[in-house]
Amino acid sequence: MFLAKVKKKIVSSEKHPSYNGRILYIVQPVLPDGKEEGEEWIAMDYVGAGVGDIVVCGGAPGVAKTLFSLELAPIRTLIMAIVEKIDYRDI
Repeated sequence: MFLAKVKKKIVSSEKHPSYNGRILYIVQPVLPDGKEEGEEWIAMDYVGAGVGDIVVCGGAPGVAKTLFSLELAPIRTLIMAIVEKIDYRDI
């Protein structure tokens, strides 16, 4: 799992059938202080996130089958939670 900022919505005229009715976003991994780090990812929204939100992303083998009842879906990363507040201390 990782924290990320939702950057852009992906729009496509042709897509895999498992994406029908689902929203895909470009997300940028971030540190707890909000600093961007690493490469952007494509993530499928599962919780109603929007552009600008800080979210928790992740995935595991079989997640598409479990959550969406899809046998062989090309889904690697899900947006699993919207972060309201980050409270951490630099030790």
